[in-house]
Amino acid sequence: MASDYGLNFGFRVSDESVRTSNGRLKTPATGAVLLQGTLVQQDAATGFLKVAAASAPLAPHTCGLLVQEEVHDRSIYESEQVDSFELNKTKKNRLSVITTGAGVKVWFKNTAAVTRADGREIDAVTMFVATNVAVGRGLAWNGTAYVDVASPIDASSIGEVVEYDAAKGLVHVVLNK
Repeated sequence: MASDYGLNFGFRVSDESVRTSNGRLKTPATGAVLLQGTLVQQDAATGFLKVAAASAPLAPHTCGLLVQEEVHDRSIYESEQVDSFELNKTKKNRLSVITTGAGVKVWFKNTAAVTRADGREIDAVTMFVATNVAVGRGLAWNGTAYVDVASPIDASSIGEVVEYDAAKGLVHVVLNK
């Protein structure tokens, strides 16, 4: 399930005729590292991106999924150990985009904490809360993860669940905006 965005988020269908990627906005220079696929919006006070408020709906150009393509740009001053577990983390103070698009299909995957062979501890990542998640229902943002909502066209929903594998902790969602 790996992609260029790590083990926790990726695109299944990214039709460029419907997908919009707004801005070249920067991730915050301080604070917690944001994960690829987090729901974000532009912070008018700072000009940087910030995590969207709970139940924030997708809004093309202003609120959407965080995508940072520059995650692969490596500096000689960064750790030389890079693996799929690190690709899900965006870099601070780097250009990113807000992505939306009705019909774009994305996936989110929860991963358990692991210890790598070299002894590195990798934290668990919860992209969505699995309670009540089912095909035909919607997902909304609760401020830290995606959660079930009964209707995929609910005002707070980002889209409709079209595939769900509880054993793998994997959900596929078609965005509604």
